[in-house]
Amino acid sequence: MGSISLYQILLIFAAGGFVYLIYLRGNRKNKHLHTIISQELEAAINPIDKLYKNLGGTIGYKAFYTRNGYINKVVALFTTLPRHSVAVYPFHLIFGGHDKLQLNIYTDKEILLHFICVKNKKKYLKLLSKYNISGLKSTEIPLGNSTYLLYYKNKESLDICNKIINTPFTTNLIAMSAIPENKSFFLYCIPKEGNIKPLLKKYLSTMSDYLIK
Repeated sequence: MGSISLYQILLIFAAGGFVYLIYLRGNRKNKHLHTIISQELEAAINPIDKLYKNLGGTIGYKAFYTRNGYINKVVALFTTLPRHSVAVYPFHLIFGGHDKLQLNIYTDKEILLHFICVKNKKKYLKLLSKYNISGLKSTEIPLGNSTYLLYYKNKESLDICNKIINTPFTTNLIAMSAIPENKSFFLYCIPKEGNIKPLLKKYLSTMSDYLIK
């Protein structure tokens, strides 16, 4: 067996250094997103109590917020791409992976709206399987080069979804819903710095107007 040349040793060190730099950069980016998204969530929700549970490393977190008002509880699930992994991260990009923010929003009041709205792309339409859409009307709402598939019960629900979707900060919206029997709302988006606070504030204030108080 031949001995390892100096060139091979340098190549190994260079490859190791490259992987380590990617790891540091990816970790730094994800930590920054953790901080920014949590700040924007808190600014929009204005919680009186909060609890964060880390999902491991810089993968993401689950947050529990309690707030005053008719909408009194928000549960957020924020997950990031594995930017620190040279082996895994490229595959996520190839297959259209992205950071995710999902919000389950609860009230103890009756909800006057009933809708399920999902971006009309194959990988997102599977979200519909968790809902009962029988008896609901359906339509599509265009937004740029995309469309949203909307199932709704009343005209107010149709008007509200049109209003929310056609605002500047909803370009990264994936899905939203209002389910009366659960007294809950759902919001799913690709979190972008500077986008979460206005989107969530708009959603919370709009939904609050359609509760029986």
